Amino acid sequence: MTRPLRRRQRRTKPFKTRFNFYHRAYQYLGWLTPRLLELDDAEAQVRKLATRLISSANHAPEATLAASLLLPYASYAQAHAVHVAVLIARPASRLSMTDKDSQTLVCAGLTMNVSMVELQDELNRRAAPLSTLQVNQLHLHPLASSAILREANIEDPVWHLAIIEHHERWNGKGYPFALEREAISAYAHILHVADVAMARLHPRHYRRSLVPRNAMAQLFQQRDILTDSQLTDCLIKEIGLYPPGSFVKLEHGGSAIVVHHSDNITSPLCVRLGRDASRTPQPQKVVGSVEMAVEARHLPALASLWNGKIVATAAR
Repeated sequence: MTRPLRRRQRRTKPFKTRFNFYHRAYQYLGWLTPRLLELDDAEAQVRKLATRLISSANHAPEATLAASLLLPYASYAQAHAVHVAVLIARPASRLSMTDKDSQTLVCAGLTMNVSMVELQDELNRRAAPLSTLQVNQLHLHPLASSAILREANIEDPVWHLAIIEHHERWNGKGYPFALEREAISAYAHILHVADVAMARLHPRHYRRSLVPRNAMAQLFQQRDILTDSQLTDCLIKEIGLYPPGSFVKLEHGGSAIVVHHSDNITSPLCVRLGRDASRTPQPQKVVGSVEMAVEARHLPALASLWNGKIVATAAR
């Protein structure tokens, strides 16, 4: 019983030729997760999705990051897993990871919470305190997720260790084992930091997302205290103070959407908002972030700013 992630042959609408691979990744992971124990090739299916996401992240990194910020999703749990997986994919080469370990770590990002998808979506919708049962489920989910993967005949030790330890913290206050800094595996730490970074960038129903600049400032302040400095610098560089897909306020007035990073971190390439504005990205001095409500009708125009790179490189 399999459902290969294939490119559709029919002609698609403009929106679907821009961000549809990322949207389909959400849907596919949502289909795959509850069926891991039913599939004969569960590991191959997860690795296939990981390979496609790595291709997207490497060939169209800014379009991929923009998609993560702009596209709506039905399940926070599935979307967050994809967000984390994509963020992990980019800095792998700078962190001296082999291609195999990089793919495996992306797989870990996609499956780190398979034992608590329903709980994660429930927690996303509410701000009420957790029950004792929910707290226990939360603290044990790294072990439970690893157990589910073993039942699905996934045995890769790198994959399992990353998942089991991805909530351990350098200060010894993580879970499930409260490990100290020296005892935490390097790949689990990468997964942990990416998990935290993407959680801060995306809103929950009960709280707003952090402004990217503030989220990155928090990460930077934790360097060498709670997080590895080289890893933190890599992730901050990938995301940027004003990531592609974010809305910003310009120094000389008006608002814009960031399309690409530039050599000057405070002057990314932007497209001004407005009917008469040029759609050619230009360096713009940014003075702050702006919250914008993105509706479905806006997505085709926004997606066109990245020239359809996501589908062209990833959905083959």
